[in-house]
Amino acid sequence: MVKNNKINLDKIENYFLEKNIKIQSFKKFNSDASNKEFRLYESLTNKYLALSFINQPQDFKKYINATKSLEIIGIPVPKMLYYNNSTVSVVMNYLPSNNATQFIKSRYLKTILLEASSYLVKIKNNQSKFKNISIRSKNTLSKSAVWGISLYVIHYKKKIDGYDFILNLLLKNLKKTFKKICIYQPILTHGDYFLDNLIFYKKKVWVIDHQDLSYDHPLLDIASLIFDARRIYSKKMTNDILNSYLKDIKPSEKKAMIDDIHLVSLARNLRILGAWIYLNKKGKASYLKNFKQNTWHQINLHIDHLKLYELRDLLGIIHQETS
Repeated sequence: MVKNNKINLDKIENYFLEKNIKIQSFKKFNSDASNKEFRLYESLTNKYLALSFINQPQDFKKYINATKSLEIIGIPVPKMLYYNNSTVSVVMNYLPSNNATQFIKSRYLKTILLEASSYLVKIKNNQSKFKNISIRSKNTLSKSAVWGISLYVIHYKKKIDGYDFILNLLLKNLKKTFKKICIYQPILTHGDYFLDNLIFYKKKVWVIDHQDLSYDHPLLDIASLIFDARRIYSKKMTNDILNSYLKDIKPSEKKAMIDDIHLVSLARNLRILGAWIYLNKKGKASYLKNFKQNTWHQINLHIDHLKLYELRDLLGIIHQETS
């Protein structure tokens, strides 16, 4: 979608007038890799965040429905104060921008990840069915992995000898490898559940950027949380979070579930390789530059854990030629 250069959130100011809130100042800013735009409004006593979906209007109703659904389950999300259908915008309580990524080297990191993983257990144990939340196709994960690695290989085709032959062999292998992750009972899933989409405020974890909430693979969010494409946690940290998440799972079932988490994360990180290429083509080259090697680290970790030797040989060629 072509980005609209004229973001209109003016009607939101009527909300403040009606509530007798005197705004002292505001500033506009963009967010990460998305096209959503924000205004931060400040009164003498409070701050408010206005979120515009004018560049992504299809996500507006999804965001409203997702927020209400998570609130019903008891997952902390920024409270919506007002939303406007005509301007596809939302006003919410502002949580200070101490995004959880700022705590990557602090003693709070484990606390954040443990609390975030506990939310996933709460969602898993909740049987509420929301009619306004979409159900993703069960082959979405495998298809998106194929899309991602294909886009990546084609982008670097001049560096990879016989790239078309290698890609053909790789896609056949992935079709076989990912059969298992197409068979599951879907649960409510954030879809992009990692540190950047968490806020740690007043020693509590809040979930943000949840407009893609859907019924999807039950292990997608825990895989996204602990095997982050942007950063690598210590083996001890990963194991501690996994053990906490799986504490109610029978010991006889735990190994198989850990294997499945690795397989789901493998598919996700292959997709993310393609996402970095896509953003690079959109002029956002920093993602590919800064996170490519971390993403490959996770891919190789999963391949070794699952002992996927043929896949390791094929992806090893691609990784080596594009490093």
